[in-house]
Amino acid sequence: MGFKLEISVKARLDVQDAVNWYNAQVPNLGRKFTNDFRAVLRYIQKVPFSFRKLNASKREAPLKIFPYLIIYEIRGSKIIVLGVFGCF
Repeated sequence: MGFKLEISVKARLDVQDAVNWYNAQVPNLGRKFTNDFRAVLRYIQKVPFSFRKLNASKREAPLKIFPYLIIYEIRGSKIIVLGVFGCF
């Protein structure tokens, strides 16, 4: 089953905040964060039910490199990314 991906405004802002912070630390580190984020999104689309459930509707998927979690819901054939949180 192919899942369509939808990223909420809040999640987009979360990602932009993280990119800005990492770029302020080391030039172009935000690009590496974005690549990590996108790679995990692709994996979520392939196997959305494999990540840990937070409650009846929400799941979390960790980024591979950076200490962040992607919080998402599955609604029918749609994956909705609700937020991206740092785990410092």
